[in-house]
Amino acid sequence: MSTIIYVVIFFVVFYAVAIFWWRSQRNKSKNAFANLDLSREARSAPQYQQELMNGDYAFLKKHMDGLPVEAFTTAASEYTATDRAKDLGKDALKSLATLGTVKFTTVTTPKYLALSGNELHLFDTNKDGDIDKHLVFDQSRLQQSTLYEIPLSGSSWKHIKYGDYALRSYKLELNTDHKPVSLLLYSGLVNVSPNNAAFLSMNASKQVQEFVVGNYFLNKLGESYPHLKVPTYLPAV
Repeated sequence: MSTIIYVVIFFVVFYAVAIFWWRSQRNKSKNAFANLDLSREARSAPQYQQELMNGDYAFLKKHMDGLPVEAFTTAASEYTATDRAKDLGKDALKSLATLGTVKFTTVTTPKYLALSGNELHLFDTNKDGDIDKHLVFDQSRLQQSTLYEIPLSGSSWKHIKYGDYALRSYKLELNTDHKPVSLLLYSGLVNVSPNNAAFLSMNASKQVQEFVVGNYFLNKLGESYPHLKVPTYLPAV
């Protein structure tokens, strides 16, 4: 049997196994969300949040330097094709945060938001995935900021679901000394790659945690700043 035939057989088997695994994970996710008691999950949100901050998101606790975290979420830049062309081949990130000044230019790297008291902390990462910028938006900045739900962009995004809960997206515009910082938030902890692809955890129980924590952040932000309140899947408790 020729080498080419072996290669073809390998790829056919690999593809079949990958499809079987993907469908299995999809079914586990649907089952995990099928009978979700949202009120109970809302009450469990602080526990889920603590577990995540002791695990995959432990770096946030480190960079908050002892400040309490009431809620946190992931975020992505609103990054257009024009932005991509402009920043091609260079690192366009420049930021400055002082007591009276906030300047920020976004690039497509993972971002994180943490609500602490009346302040919102924005963490940005470099192209190696390490946090290299920490901006703080105080009460006066947030009172002049906006948050609203927007349609998902791109056909592939519309198929992303937590079980039968369709992914929801929101646009957060944070007030600065110059143009607002525009970020995209989601109804869950979604990791977005530089090529605008979304990734959810493959583990079903972790998906539930990330779904709850992401919606919990939106609720807590709306409680602190009523003009930033948006519809979410999670009831306020």
